[in-house]
Amino acid sequence: MKINLLSNQKIKWEGITDFGELYKYMKLWLEDNKYGDEKNLEEKYIERVKGEKKQLEILWNAEKKKSEFFKYVIKTQFLVMGMSDVEIENNGVKRKMQKAVFEIQISSYIESTKAYDDLKGMQKMYYDMVIRKRINEYLRELYDKSMKYHSYIKTFLGLRD
Repeated sequence: MKINLLSNQKIKWEGITDFGELYKYMKLWLEDNKYGDEKNLEEKYIERVKGEKKQLEILWNAEKKKSEFFKYVIKTQFLVMGMSDVEIENNGVKRKMQKAVFEIQISSYIESTKAYDDLKGMQKMYYDMVIRKRINEYLRELYDKSMKYHSYIKTFLGLRD
């Protein structure tokens, strides 16, 4: 069973940022909130280079076990187009940053575990009735976390919430 909550909540921005720092801080946010770890987060990483510009496609799949029967999933998809390095001087200090069109999509959902999927007959019916209220609490909690993650990214990029 899968209950979708957010579907491709998008942040699209064109400008200059430190992509390495953004990438690192987003990973740290997920890890600090117990959504997996760095080793199993990245599902896809494709980098295409055309001359001086890069295009990146990255997919993260972050999971957090909520109970014996359910887990939270937050998927983050990056599409970075026309990325090139630029040098910025800030207060007399030169920094290497990246200029590009950045698109980040966040999706989140609750997914049942094998333990729930294996329930049969009366046991399944009982859990369906009892768990229905708990699922609504889980949805509220995951929505709150997903929107905090979304706001965190926008704040890093200097965008208004």
